[in-house]
Amino acid sequence: MNRFETCDSGNVVSQYQTQGDAQVGVFAHIVRSIYHLAGEPHYSTERGTMHITRTKRAAIALGSTALFIAALSGCAANGDPGGGDGENKLEITSWWTSGSEADALNVLIDAVKTADPGLTVENAAVSGGGGANARQALAARLQAGDPPDAWQLHPAGQLASYVAGNQVGDLSMLWEDNGWEADVPEGVAAAQQVDGKYYTVPIGVHRGNVLWTNPSVLEAAGVSIDPGGSLDDLLDSLQKVADSGTTAVCLGDKDVFASAELLESILMSRLGSEKWDQLFTNDYSFDSREVRQALEDYKLLLSLSNSDHSALTWDEAAKKLGAGECAVNLMGDWAYGELINAGFEAKTDFGWVTFPGDEDIFDYVGDGFSIAAENVPNPEAAELWLKTLMDPDVQTAFAAKKGSIPALTTADTSSLSEYQQEAAASFAKAAVVSSLAHGQVATGEFSQTYADAVTTFNGDGNTDAFVATLSGAQASQLG
Repeated sequence: MNRFETCDSGNVVSQYQTQGDAQVGVFAHIVRSIYHLAGEPHYSTERGTMHITRTKRAAIALGSTALFIAALSGCAANGDPGGGDGENKLEITSWWTSGSEADALNVLIDAVKTADPGLTVENAAVSGGGGANARQALAARLQAGDPPDAWQLHPAGQLASYVAGNQVGDLSMLWEDNGWEADVPEGVAAAQQVDGKYYTVPIGVHRGNVLWTNPSVLEAAGVSIDPGGSLDDLLDSLQKVADSGTTAVCLGDKDVFASAELLESILMSRLGSEKWDQLFTNDYSFDSREVRQALEDYKLLLSLSNSDHSALTWDEAAKKLGAGECAVNLMGDWAYGELINAGFEAKTDFGWVTFPGDEDIFDYVGDGFSIAAENVPNPEAAELWLKTLMDPDVQTAFAAKKGSIPALTTADTSSLSEYQQEAAASFAKAAVVSSLAHGQVATGEFSQTYADAVTTFNGDGNTDAFVATLSGAQASQLG
């Protein structure tokens, strides 16, 4: 990638040349965040070229690497900080970049452009990290006072962190004017609020604790997975698969959320929904028999996984499952969209069960969009985007590509897949809890502590150290 910059009359002009559809790295995303680039090369209007026309002085320290980026000396900010530059455009950021995710996002983009045919949409999606890279790039932009028009986030705990930083706008009036509360399940509506005010709109509901199965691999190993069976039954079956010479578990935890999600599913199974929730109100301790047993279960599943799991992404692992390279893969139901997108056939190439346990638990992972508390570049376009997301037909079309179920009760699910209709029925009657791996059930700080502890545990398998870390975080971070 070649890059040159010139400073002229207070404007920075930068150009990046790329070949093909190569992804711009995280560093380039953060540079774009500071200089307000149009987006990744394949999202630009001129293929292979990105032009930067505005910048602001900024110094951003990010993560343990203490990444420091500053604007060029002598180049001043350009544009109206109050938002709106007279152009009919909309910039959105997300981490939806896999095949099925990109298709689902395009459903939303097409819908908002249908609502306003003259609107130009800049798709500033950032790949990798289970959303961590996108949030890191967004943090740089928010600190620089240069937000996108809207961005993807998870509700509840992750949302609360943005509200605490005064970074997201209050959308309560928009909810009230459009009567959305009556059309959203109570628990979903509550997750979009902090202290009684709405700060995001939900586009869909995902289930995180789905065990995807390969029927042919299980049959060849002479085992079956009973949807109503216990976790111990599952572990016994997977050990038999491994003993037959086949990899039992496909895992792709290059981004730690995948293994964090596997562990949380085991924890939910061992603890049950009530004790799971109590972990985050500090009413039940991580230093408990059930948590320690779950960690032993998790170590066993790691030992039954593909040896290259730390080099694979979640979608690569899901496709390995579909291709018959293993028996099972634990992943949220965005994997359904990815498997279908890759050409695999439901009930033939892959099946599914809720991760086994004594209780029907629905691990809720929500997707939504928010806008900045101030300096929204194109506020009218941002409002149109949020309204478009809350169209029942749009939510159904989005779910068909994504593997989720609509957040709106007014959306028609009859055209969705067998899996999604089962998920919708379960969501209505199961014990619904929120994900820690995806930053919903607790604060961003606690979720990061958990992710870091999982990363460490993946390396050393030290149960006492993991328990001590999370127990200490309960006391210091959850109050």
